[in-house]
Amino acid sequence: RVRKQWYQRRVRGANEASKRQQYGKRVREVEGGTFTPLVMNTAGGIGPEFQKFLQKVTNKIVKKTLEPYAETISHLRTRLRFVLLRATLIALRGNRRKITPTSLHNCEFLT
Repeated sequence: RVRKQWYQRRVRGANEASKRQQYGKRVREVEGGTFTPLVMNTAGGIGPEFQKFLQKVTNKIVKKTLEPYAETISHLRTRLRFVLLRATLIALRGNRRKITPTSLHNCEFLT
């Protein structure tokens, strides 16, 4: 079991390095920003950069809402896992929701 966990952490780290190499240069040169790959596997494990990102986001939420750190990070991890599960199911079976052209007009970011 320990060997399997070590291997999975190593694979996630390698995936992060691959994404950073693939997209990092373009983001720096074209968009003038930084790139942090958020790698998560289908079992819910997250890569080292994702862990750091999640901790920073959690710290900001805790400062703003004064909620306990443990509860906040647990809630974020749970939400992320459900989002991953939903995306995996949609990829496997397809989206069963009927998408209508008018539904795009209700999006706040498009107005």
